[in-house]
Amino acid sequence: MDINIAIIIVLYYPEELNFLKLLHLSEKPENQNIIIIDNTPNPLTDLTIYKDIHYIPLYSNQGIAKAQNIGINKAIELNCTHIIFFDQDSIITKKYIENILSEYINIERKIGNLFLLGPTVINEKTGNEYKSLFHSDIVNDNGFIKRREIISSGSCTSIKKIKSIGLLDEILFIDFVDFEWCWRGNQLNYISGITKNIQLLHNVGQNELNLGKYKIIISSPIRYFYQYRNFLWLFRRTYVPTTWKRNTGIKLSLRIIYLPLSVKNGWKIGSNIWKGILSGLKRYPRNMHNNNQPSVL
Repeated sequence: MDINIAIIIVLYYPEELNFLKLLHLSEKPENQNIIIIDNTPNPLTDLTIYKDIHYIPLYSNQGIAKAQNIGINKAIELNCTHIIFFDQDSIITKKYIENILSEYINIERKIGNLFLLGPTVINEKTGNEYKSLFHSDIVNDNGFIKRREIISSGSCTSIKKIKSIGLLDEILFIDFVDFEWCWRGNQLNYISGITKNIQLLHNVGQNELNLGKYKIIISSPIRYFYQYRNFLWLFRRTYVPTTWKRNTGIKLSLRIIYLPLSVKNGWKIGSNIWKGILSGLKRYPRNMHNNNQPSVL
């Protein structure tokens, strides 16, 4: 089978184009297509100067899910077989694209039902692995670690699997979008996970709060609106793992107490938390379920 890769990058007020420069200088397979979806309301960067880039400005922030869906459908239009997702602040090594694709193909041959394969994500600021407190890893001989859910940045998947599972849930807008995608794949007996053999530097959140031996990632205030609203929406879905509902519910409940009191602009975070809770309780869109997911071309 001929491999044709789509590299999908979502932008939102990008501060610099070092990532794009690195992408152009990196060693990568010949059959690759760079697709950039720009959520910036007033795009500041003219990417049309790059002839080998498919640049799609949306002229408003329409959310990570919709942007990635537009990229996926563009990849299908270009007859791509595999997709690699990046955020604008991802930092890759010279052979990253070649390596993650090769790793995906090798693991898929062994287990057959692989959906999303991600790297080991390293926090750029601390050098530590980005890992949930609730994950208990079992590493296979090939370095593969099965995960119930992973973040999409740096991950690889196939168009075939996407056509089976469906596109991302646009109504969630941003937080837990990639998690929900993995859970939907789990319903169809697909497996997601990460590989210890590949690392990705990623800027996770804006700052960190030290609570004893634990480090809490601090996001921009508006993100807390989506985290709390989406949690309440996802809590109603039967296929969302019960353990995630319990663990995330505990974590979010504690954050209501300590975040507004412990960080700069805590009042803004607290305000967005309560707005998210009220929105999640008052409004539950009935068109969120799988049979109403955006269609794949």
